[in-house]
Amino acid sequence: MKLFNDLSARAGLHSRRAELLVTIATITALVFLSTQLVTGVTGLSVSLSILSLAVAIEVLRLAGGARQTKLDQLWPQVFDSFQNATQSGLSLQEQLGYLGQKGPIRLREHFARLEFDISSGKELGVCLGAFRDAIGSRHADQLALLIEVTTELGTAGVSESWRKAAMHLRAEQATFGEVLTKKGWVLGSAKVALIAPWLVAFVLVRLEQNRQAFETELGAVVLLFGLLLSIVAYAVVNKLGNLTLPGRIFNAAS
Repeated sequence: MKLFNDLSARAGLHSRRAELLVTIATITALVFLSTQLVTGVTGLSVSLSILSLAVAIEVLRLAGGARQTKLDQLWPQVFDSFQNATQSGLSLQEQLGYLGQKGPIRLREHFARLEFDISSGKELGVCLGAFRDAIGSRHADQLALLIEVTTELGTAGVSESWRKAAMHLRAEQATFGEVLTKKGWVLGSAKVALIAPWLVAFVLVRLEQNRQAFETELGAVVLLFGLLLSIVAYAVVNKLGNLTLPGRIFNAAS
């Protein structure tokens, strides 16, 4: 469940994760029922429904990755804005109000909501927690942490912290951007290749003699063993293609 919460947060769907979970479960059930209706082979129906669940998770992962890539490009200017605001003596609410109106378009709603929550008298930690969960980014975690530290300890030296954070983000994007793009193409190709045998199996099972063979206990064992191999291959591909990147400071709330 933690994985699902993290993925939904990265995709910007943390507040709608219950509906998303129901949608994925419905799609999985529909794949099972439709495959069973077309082929009548239970083993194949189970295998394809489980694979559809993996595909849904992978789509959610890709959507979250694409969203975070776009958001990552916006954070350096956000930290620059906070540095300028600190030097100009603006209050936190004034700065959040400015970003809510004139900040990066994709982040305006989140900053406006944060400013509104703080103005409503809610506890700062609660407001920042909702802000972090809505964005699902480690940069949002870092921003929230700096805001909290600034509020507790004062603004002395914070301007330099904002400047260093912006420099670090720009250097990181330059270093990892090209590598992550190439990794995405390689992993994407490998994962698509895992689906090909099941498409072939779906076509072959339309022949009566093949359908009868897969309906036997041995046929079910072959299909389930193939499913197990696909899951193992998927896990291996993810493991081999994994890059150790800085993770979030705070995990998404359950």
